[in-house]
Amino acid sequence: MLKRSALSFLLGFLLLFAIYHFPEFFSSFWIMAVFKIGFLVAAFFLAKSQGWPGLGGYGLGLKSKWLHQLAAGLLLGLIVFVLSFYTSIFLGYESIVSNTSIAAFAGQVPMLLLMTAIPSIAEDILTRGYLYAHLEKYMKPAYWVLLSALVYVLNHIWRLGDGAAVLSYLTLLGLVLAYAVIITKSLWLAFGIHWGANIAYESTRTLFTTTSTSGDASTWILAGCWGFLFLLLVLWQSYSKTREVRYSPGV
Repeated sequence: MLKRSALSFLLGFLLLFAIYHFPEFFSSFWIMAVFKIGFLVAAFFLAKSQGWPGLGGYGLGLKSKWLHQLAAGLLLGLIVFVLSFYTSIFLGYESIVSNTSIAAFAGQVPMLLLMTAIPSIAEDILTRGYLYAHLEKYMKPAYWVLLSALVYVLNHIWRLGDGAAVLSYLTLLGLVLAYAVIITKSLWLAFGIHWGANIAYESTRTLFTTTSTSGDASTWILAGCWGFLFLLLVLWQSYSKTREVRYSPGV
C-alpha cells in the first residue's frame, strides 16, 4: 500500500491528469470513451492503494443525504446555465436561428446524460475529490477552495488563451464547485452542479442553433451567474452556521 506522502500524492495526481487528458490528442470517440471510463477505474484502484476503501475516499461515498445533494446540485446546475442562456437571448447577445424538434432531441437524451456524466465526475475527482482527500487536513478551507479553483482553471489547458471572459467563467465555476465540497464534505453536490451545467449546455446546443451578436457578452453573463451562485452558497453556509449556534444546547 502506498503511503499518503507528498510523493504518492504528486505521482497519483500526475497519473490521473495524464489519463484524463490523453484522449484530447486524438479525435476518436472510442479513445475518449475508453480513457474517461478508464480514469474512474484508475481512480478507484489508486484510492485503494493510498489507503481508502475506494472512491468514497475521494468524496463519493454513499453516505446520508448523498442522493439529495446530487439532486440539488443537478437542479442548481441546470437552472444557472439555462438562466444564463435565456438571459443572453433576452438581451440580444445570442440569437436562435433554428431549433430541433423535441421528438428528435428525446432520442438523444440517454447518450447525452451518459456522455456528460462520465467526464464531469472524472474532472471532479481530479480537481476536487483527490485534492480534498489529501489536503483538507493541512489547509484552511478558504485556501483549499482557491487552490482547487486554480487547478480547475489550469486543467482547461486548451482554453487558457481564450480571453478574460472564459477565464473568469472558469474561475467562478471552480470556486462554486470547490465551495460545494467544503460545505458538504463530499463530492456529490459539486458533481451534481457540474453535471447539471453540462447537461444544460449540451441540451441547448442540441436543441438550438444560435449565433452570437456581441462577442464575449454571453460568456460574461455566464460568469456572472456562477458568481451569483457562489455568493448564494456562501450566504447559505453562513446562515446554516448561525442556526447551529443559535439552536445548539446551552445557547
